[in-house]
Amino acid sequence: MNKQAVIIVAVVLVFLLLHCAVLRAQKPNCGETEALAKMARAISPAELVAGKLKAGDSYLSRIVFAAKQFELIPQMHEAAQLLILIPENDDHQRMLTSIGYSLCGTESYHDMKSLQQINEHFPRDLARAVLLVPEKIPEYVAYSIASVEDPHSDYAMQMQKVCRVKHAEFVAAVEKLPPDKKDRFIRYVFDLDGCNALALP
Repeated sequence: MNKQAVIIVAVVLVFLLLHCAVLRAQKPNCGETEALAKMARAISPAELVAGKLKAGDSYLSRIVFAAKQFELIPQMHEAAQLLILIPENDDHQRMLTSIGYSLCGTESYHDMKSLQQINEHFPRDLARAVLLVPEKIPEYVAYSIASVEDPHSDYAMQMQKVCRVKHAEFVAAVEKLPPDKKDRFIRYVFDLDGCNALALP
């Protein structure tokens, strides 16, 4: 193996080690996972806030908090806080879709089921939220392409109401997508003319 090949292998190994370290740092410990599940089961804002204090400030914690807060208080401020947390990259998307699966290895089925509901309700909650904060429709539409890659996601179906209620804003958001993403959206995700989902769970 020549010197250049050795350097390339070393760089790749360093990258993989750093990536694994980042993923370990992002994965909640069991205490945090239990706190996340308690937030998901909260029946009052006070109970939700108490859970947040124990759940840390990871992206996962912020998603669970914002989603549950909006379910408890479905108003404009809470909607805006949820929409700010629309996944912006693959790491965020992986964390979101991991909700409801084993996060630390010892959590109970009850905790996993509580967190799974956050993931299942996320498309519905975003649709309700963006109707309250329509200026976030471009981000909402752009995220649909990543969301429907999850075969269980009903994101496209939830978009139907947004398209029908805020049709002009919805069409404008689709037009702003990069050409490749716009083509994918129209071919595989959503029928813009009829406001009908193409990507079904």
